[in-house]
Amino acid sequence: MTTPFQIAQHDFTLIIFGASGSLAKLKIFPSLYQLQLEKRLPVDFRIVGYARTEMSEKEFHEEFSKSVREKFKEMTDEKILAKVLKNVSYVSGQYDSEADFTRLKEHIATIEEKGKFMRLAYFSTPPSVFEAVITQLGRVNFDSQASKLRLIIEKPFGYDLKSAKNLEKVLLSNFDESQLFLLDHYLGKEAVFNLLSLRYANPILTTLIQGAYVRNIQINGLENLGTEGRANYFEHVGSLRDMVQSHLFQILAFLTMDLPEKINSETIHRGKRNLIESLVLKDKKASVVRGQYDGYRKEKDVDPKSDTETFAALRIFIDEMRWHNVPVYLRTGKKMKNQLTSVVIEFKPQALQKLHKDLEPNKLIIQLQPNEKIEFSLLTKMGGSEVNFTPLNTGRPIYCSGDCLDEHGRLLIEAIKGDKMLFLDFPEIYASWGFVDKIIDAFEENEIPLTHYKPGTFGPKESYEMLEQYGHKWHDIV
Repeated sequence: MTTPFQIAQHDFTLIIFGASGSLAKLKIFPSLYQLQLEKRLPVDFRIVGYARTEMSEKEFHEEFSKSVREKFKEMTDEKILAKVLKNVSYVSGQYDSEADFTRLKEHIATIEEKGKFMRLAYFSTPPSVFEAVITQLGRVNFDSQASKLRLIIEKPFGYDLKSAKNLEKVLLSNFDESQLFLLDHYLGKEAVFNLLSLRYANPILTTLIQGAYVRNIQINGLENLGTEGRANYFEHVGSLRDMVQSHLFQILAFLTMDLPEKINSETIHRGKRNLIESLVLKDKKASVVRGQYDGYRKEKDVDPKSDTETFAALRIFIDEMRWHNVPVYLRTGKKMKNQLTSVVIEFKPQALQKLHKDLEPNKLIIQLQPNEKIEFSLLTKMGGSEVNFTPLNTGRPIYCSGDCLDEHGRLLIEAIKGDKMLFLDFPEIYASWGFVDKIIDAFEENEIPLTHYKPGTFGPKESYEMLEQYGHKWHDIV
């Protein structure tokens, strides 16, 4: 195994707020184990779990171990896991108690060498307690001689534009902007950032991916699971906020934003913000479908009269000359037929192709999950004297090779480095909320009816009808 270059080069203490919750168990604990397994952590580091749940350090170690073993199963290296656990401790306390935060600070001082450790606070809590944690961290100074405290805050960043602005106000009244790392885990996926890299490295893609040649763009973020025990959260968020406002807009930005001459945090954030600010929804009623899968209202923690959407599909445009009149279709949903994150670029037929009106369009398909691959969908002539065609698909995997990491591990390394390129900034968050809020208002006023669909499908028929009225269709990938 070659020496990885994505490594944590500074000793650190990571405080995980909400350490008894599902995000910590499903994502953060396994990522920390994997970082240790691949020798990406420094010799000295500390991991401190903090939550309201009362438990002993031994019980917390058991929870940490269980989450790792469930992820890696029989591949778990027990010696490596034990090495991580030597650096893991736990403190229980309230999120709005200055006394408890002072006690947490005193605990940290007893387990680390004075002044040597950089400190990071990871927000693995419900957004409802963000303000309380931020306020107490501001009152109790957790800075060290190595650096000011760094805050890693995972989306959602508010529930609308107003609450996002309030979150920034609370943060900046307690911390400097340089201390904030706003995390959307999709940006830690190699395949997502690779959308931008593919455009840089391949002039043919740069040439083809523009309005002169593209008939429409489709971006899918489909999940074959339901709320999976997160209904209490999802019921107040819905698919539009959960997926479109964040993940799908980020994918669209990397795919269509202007390519900056230099790739760095400033140019990437500016490019994404400019792209999102240029998005246009021409007709809400004709360009938005919201749906809910049958049986959702019967799930635990769901209002039996809930109108929360578990599916959303949009037809939008990019108000730039390069993308003039090219529709972008976004689709996301739960309990779908497949787990799929993909980009489908359908190309315009040229003069000779128009003579054969029944021909399938050429497509560029970039699949981000479950399998990472890029594929051109072309046509080739069948044998015989008749001019008939058959599909010709040519492509290959684009899975990460070399120095690869899962998204949460990668973003933690970036936060320790202090590099914000794969994080968000508030101007781009505001741009996305400014767009989505108008649709949410239409949902709340019932201007866009809630449709229903059967689990295990690709969503309500209305989403297909939305495209058909413009002569387009969803390119479902089975």
